[in-house]
Amino acid sequence: MRTSQQIATEIEEKFGFLPPFFSPALQTPQVLENLWQQTCSTYVDNPLPSLFKEKLSAYLSRFCPVPYCLVCHSCSLWELGMKARDILTLLEAAPPSLPEVDEHLRLLASHNSLLNVVSQLNSVLEKSLLDCSIFIALNTDKADHCRRELCRFLGTENYQYLVTFIAYIKTCHEWMEAHPDVRYETDKRVQDHFNDLVAEEPELAHFFNTYWNRVKQEQRLESLPTEGLSLEKLTSLPFARAIDSTSDGIVLCDPNQPDNPIIYSNPAFSKLTGYQPEEVIGCNCRLLQGPGTDPEVVAQIREAIAQQQEVQATLLNYRKDGQPFWNELKIAPVRADAGELLYFVGIQTNVTKQKQAEAQLQAQARLLDQSQDAILVLNLENQILFWNSSATRLFGWTVNEAVGCYVDELLFDEFSPQLRQAQTLVMEQGEWQGELKHRGKDDRKVIVDSRWTLIRNEVGQPQSVLVSGTNITESKQTEAQYQRTQRFESISTVTKGMAHNLNNALTPILMSIQLLADKLPDEQSRQVLATLEVNARRSADVVNQMLSFVQGLTGNRNTLAIDTLLLRLAAMLKQDCPQSILVRTNIASDLWIVSGDRTQLHQMLLHLWENARDAMPEGGVLRISAENISVNAALARKNVDAKTGCYVAITVSDTGVGIPAENLNRIFEPFFTTKEFGKGTGLGLSMVAGIVKGHGGFINVQSEINKGTQLKVYLPAQRPISFQEALILLVESDDTSREAAEMLLDQTSYRVLTAKDGIEAIGLYAQYRSQIRAVLIDLSIVEPDASATIQILKRTNPDLVIVALNELSLEHQLNDDVKAMIKAFLKKPYTPETLTATLQKAFGTSFK
Repeated sequence: MRTSQQIATEIEEKFGFLPPFFSPALQTPQVLENLWQQTCSTYVDNPLPSLFKEKLSAYLSRFCPVPYCLVCHSCSLWELGMKARDILTLLEAAPPSLPEVDEHLRLLASHNSLLNVVSQLNSVLEKSLLDCSIFIALNTDKADHCRRELCRFLGTENYQYLVTFIAYIKTCHEWMEAHPDVRYETDKRVQDHFNDLVAEEPELAHFFNTYWNRVKQEQRLESLPTEGLSLEKLTSLPFARAIDSTSDGIVLCDPNQPDNPIIYSNPAFSKLTGYQPEEVIGCNCRLLQGPGTDPEVVAQIREAIAQQQEVQATLLNYRKDGQPFWNELKIAPVRADAGELLYFVGIQTNVTKQKQAEAQLQAQARLLDQSQDAILVLNLENQILFWNSSATRLFGWTVNEAVGCYVDELLFDEFSPQLRQAQTLVMEQGEWQGELKHRGKDDRKVIVDSRWTLIRNEVGQPQSVLVSGTNITESKQTEAQYQRTQRFESISTVTKGMAHNLNNALTPILMSIQLLADKLPDEQSRQVLATLEVNARRSADVVNQMLSFVQGLTGNRNTLAIDTLLLRLAAMLKQDCPQSILVRTNIASDLWIVSGDRTQLHQMLLHLWENARDAMPEGGVLRISAENISVNAALARKNVDAKTGCYVAITVSDTGVGIPAENLNRIFEPFFTTKEFGKGTGLGLSMVAGIVKGHGGFINVQSEINKGTQLKVYLPAQRPISFQEALILLVESDDTSREAAEMLLDQTSYRVLTAKDGIEAIGLYAQYRSQIRAVLIDLSIVEPDASATIQILKRTNPDLVIVALNELSLEHQLNDDVKAMIKAFLKKPYTPETLTATLQKAFGTSFK
């Protein structure tokens, strides 16, 4: 006797794998041997056509509760070239009835001479033979006549091949029912083809999951007594007249017959679909489906029918002439008193016009969504009905968050007079336009140029309000800054004139004091002169402060670690502040380098902190923060004095009394103060403005009454560059020198691009501008020469670092303007040490 391993090896050689079907027998060699020999004699070596055997196996496997055989043979059919849709049609077909089998036998009898060679049957004869084979397999007590006829048609030998094959299929099903744990997922046929099969026909996956319920329902229906009414009796009942007169299409389907055929349709159904009753009786409602019918909706309907439940769905159906229409379908089961299912009634309503109207509204909504303006539709109670995507971008709330809310509660802090005016005038005059101040989701203030239009219905009654709004927040801020700049310029002109005249007046006073001091030796006179001198000099200081506001303070510029200055002053402030004021700091540890005057910046910060402290007489929180910020074009547009680039932003905020809106544009003016008389000169913030202006920065101010004020100072900064970030463009005309210099730069961890002349250098810089930090250029290059190349590069980027590789004679040929563009000169020949030192010097504080 062979071992299980030997038998399994033979099975693998035959199929190319060991089907899990044989796995339960591996522990019993005798059982495995018997199972394999039966498989060989009745299945593998059976001369019936392979496609026929797989079709018969697949269909009969639907009557086995374990899905292994059904799924595996379905995959084999797909492998043999059968389309997935045809496989589903085969498996969903109801078992052949006796009248159908009789018709098949008549067809086979008329072609008796062709049946001796089964492998050469055409598709029609094969279909008849398949249905007859299914019938004798399922109806053992009713199939004697069919068996005799098939034996006569096929001949004894072919008939024996057929019946032994059917017997083998039944044996397989019994084997599977005895071993239900065998999984089709582990079968190679399924692993190779299942995903492709269900991808081509997704309904197959649904069938595999529900087929056993379907088979049990078919079996139950066959056993039920016929309690339903015949079609003739049904249509003769009094209520049939009411059904015939309704405007909705109505059909009755018989669930006790295979495939739920239509047994009745009313005139409205014919008007809706174009099909006359005689054309649909006996057909399934699938005849209304077409290429645009949603398969998911069909699956939903099929599932409800399988569960004998009510279902309602809207789907695209097709008339007899091919024209599509939208069908709102309602299906309900009709049961006998005992609970048995008698019919399904289907009510169909043409909702094409409604769908077209919905599609038109959706198209209009898409157009509104594409608008750059925020667009809202309000009902007459100010409730939001529509909210486009631009409204989401502007205000922050999504459609789901906004629709259903009241606009005055969502977008406004209070019911302002402007909002009341908008609502009143749009109802009285039909439209309104003006500026409104809104609140965003993040509590930011948004200024909108708002346009309100009253929408009326067909009879002219007010129905809704269309609101469109353009964000003008930025333009209003720019306008305010421009006005402030204009006012500053006017004040500056007056201040310059006053300062000039005051300086002219103070100069002879101070000179006269010195002269009088020499002629009035007595102590009393000297004290009077000293008092005059102190006040004259104080007046001169005030004049200089006024000039610093106008011109900006310059001072001595040095590279500063601004974080150190901030931390020291913050520590001092914590000691000096009253206990009622809490000081909170948030200063980044990696702040960029600032070029500035330490004394002036110290003075600026003191003024800011003193103003914040004085704004909280009852106590509060004073916050100091600093961070690195890259100012982009959008932010630069909001600030007249801003330029794009790197900045350190220092923020000083308080929780004090706040600044009235009418004073915000005046707080930096000289001598303007809201403090009590004698408690402020009005020069503190003007000094801050002058210092910031002198350092090339700008200031942003935000304030709310009783909530506090925030002043944010932006100081230009230099972002550190690492070795790995520094890309050097080397422009050298001599090949040997260029190669040697490139190797030296590689050794010092720089990345290098090389060019042999000015044209190539300009092209490379245009391509890699965002990465190149410095240019090493040989002054002897041509096309164009070094002087022209340097000027072109500097015009492109004024901050570009230029290092000239030169001989002494060439340096003298450069004019002063070009020399000023060169950061450092490196004389040839040079060493790695001198190259590195020169580059670090050229990078200066921007290099680490």
